[in-house]
Amino acid sequence: MKMNRKISILGLGVLCSMVSLQANAGNEKEAELRIVQKNILEDPLMDQVHRMAYKTVSTGLNAGDGYGEVWIRDFNTFIQVAMDVMPDKNVQDCLNTFFHFQGAEGDIVDGYIDIKKADLNNVGGYKYRLSKTCPQFAAHKNTVETDHETSLIQAVYQYIRKSGNTDYLKSVVAGKTVEERMEWALRYLMGHKYNQEYGLITGATTADWGDVQPEHIWGVEIDENTHYTIDIYDNAMLVLAIDNFLEMTTNEGYKSKWGKVKNELAQNIRKHLWDKEKQKFIPHIYLNGSPFPQNFDENQIYYHGGTAVAILAGLLSKEEIEQANNRMLENVRKAGAQTIGLTMYPTYPAGFFKGVGMYPYGYQNGGDWTWFGARMIWGLAENGFIKEAYEELRPMLARVVRNKGFNEWYTQSGEPKGSGTFRGEAGVLVRAIEQLHSWAENYQEVPLEEARKGMVIFTFGQSNSANHGWGNYTPKHKVYNYFEGKLYPSADPLIGATGNGGSVWNRLADKLIEDGCTGQVTIIPIGVGGVEISAWAKGGYLHNRLIETVEQLKEQHITPDCILWHQGESDNISNTSEENYIRMFETIREVFRSRGINSPIGVAVASYHPYCVNENEGNDPAIRNAQKKLAKKYDDIFEGPDTDKLNKAFQRGDGVHFSEKGQETHAAGWLKAIKKNCF
Repeated sequence: MKMNRKISILGLGVLCSMVSLQANAGNEKEAELRIVQKNILEDPLMDQVHRMAYKTVSTGLNAGDGYGEVWIRDFNTFIQVAMDVMPDKNVQDCLNTFFHFQGAEGDIVDGYIDIKKADLNNVGGYKYRLSKTCPQFAAHKNTVETDHETSLIQAVYQYIRKSGNTDYLKSVVAGKTVEERMEWALRYLMGHKYNQEYGLITGATTADWGDVQPEHIWGVEIDENTHYTIDIYDNAMLVLAIDNFLEMTTNEGYKSKWGKVKNELAQNIRKHLWDKEKQKFIPHIYLNGSPFPQNFDENQIYYHGGTAVAILAGLLSKEEIEQANNRMLENVRKAGAQTIGLTMYPTYPAGFFKGVGMYPYGYQNGGDWTWFGARMIWGLAENGFIKEAYEELRPMLARVVRNKGFNEWYTQSGEPKGSGTFRGEAGVLVRAIEQLHSWAENYQEVPLEEARKGMVIFTFGQSNSANHGWGNYTPKHKVYNYFEGKLYPSADPLIGATGNGGSVWNRLADKLIEDGCTGQVTIIPIGVGGVEISAWAKGGYLHNRLIETVEQLKEQHITPDCILWHQGESDNISNTSEENYIRMFETIREVFRSRGINSPIGVAVASYHPYCVNENEGNDPAIRNAQKKLAKKYDDIFEGPDTDKLNKAFQRGDGVHFSEKGQETHAAGWLKAIKKNCF
């Protein structure tokens, strides 16, 4: 009995340890996501690329400069942006044009062009298709790829989902409804591209999602030299298209028929294309031999684009998605590439494709394409890999800004190639940006009404008013973080202030609640590290930010109970005069007062910086006097804590920013000042 009791106690200890470890892991994950959320919401790069993308798409529907055509597989990736910058009629007309050129068997063309720009008599070039119901254009079909039908269905789905215009499905194009034409396109694939043995659709040999075959220099037309294959990209696109169609259609017959087809395709993809041992999709199932040398092991190649689309089609488990992402990152490292837009790794050897641009790490043979890399970001975001999605998206955004535009593809070293206004890249990046923004804006969002309860404190200044301290702190009580019109549970780092470390304000909030001053606190933090007072004053680069925040609060009927300012260290270094400090702060005060916000303003006495220890022990009498005189000059300004006194090593983790002990003392000082002046 004693032995059993001992085991039971030990078991209980192990169980408690396991629970504690799980709780810690959960807390660590939540803290990690908090930083990701903050970074996304504050990221100026995302906003900049978003604006650039809208401007680029607003100038046309063709793929980009150098292309006269409107391609369906490109339009499918920027239709949602086009809907925001163009009249609805233009978008519908574009979709309808593809239906006007639908073939006699239901096939969809690759692209169309103004008939005046089409060389209809070019022998060896595109074989143009004309339409009696759309005579102003000429169209053509790249026959080696099998994604035109699926791209059009996906594009219609995006249009319906964003516009809510379900009536479009019943609109008639050349005698058939849009819904009927989409179903006809699906029947074309199953009737003319379906392989009975494998239960999957076929196409010509291409490099992953590419549309050029290796047997010819041009390589866009099936002929007697074509090697037919089955690959993951075409089939994943079909699964995704059927899924979209099932969501759109109200025809029960269609739902029953195509639901069954989708399930069978998904099963056959896993059965025939997924290499369980290598945890990857095989590049091709060859139906009439391979165009490559017999001793070439093609299955060493990892297809990035097809894998990304398979993830979007729901063909991989969460564990497999994580493995796929890790594999792609490793491939990027090995290839010396820039992003997971890397087409594949390793590449096909030189000479395997007759097209001169298909050299190793060129064009579709290992080039870096945001057009598909961003789709991997979509898949990561949709499946909860937010941190990974954000981290892997940023290099793609950075190069857009660096190159001042959207390029078709990039070399290993990041050199832009192809079209310089590639709307496909613009479109996929917008969707990735909006996905991450949507997650960040909704992650743990709290109803805004909560900000109108309890106590509201507005905080700003420089780093010690922001998140540059030591020891991140999560409040024990009901504390919220306001940022750009939305409310979130508060924790360090605060959203809206720079830095990813700890701050005084969450500690202060808990002390206010524990002292009985209020039942809950909302913090509005906009502090910026390393700035002088001039940055916030009239004419400074942060002055408009201050105005915009105050005006948004007014619009939402949120009034701060106190406004807390901690700043002065940088002005110590720059030797700002007492008079100038006072004058500049008065312009800051006026932002609130001129807008009817008369809340008391607390000004900390803060000037200490270790760079200045040779004089006055690091303090600046001019800055200190200015801060004290402001409190004497105005009845609505009160003196906050004197943090220059917190100059001991244990109070400042790096000599400048407060340690955990320093933050606690700082918070206690604000509590005392607020109780004296705000109640």
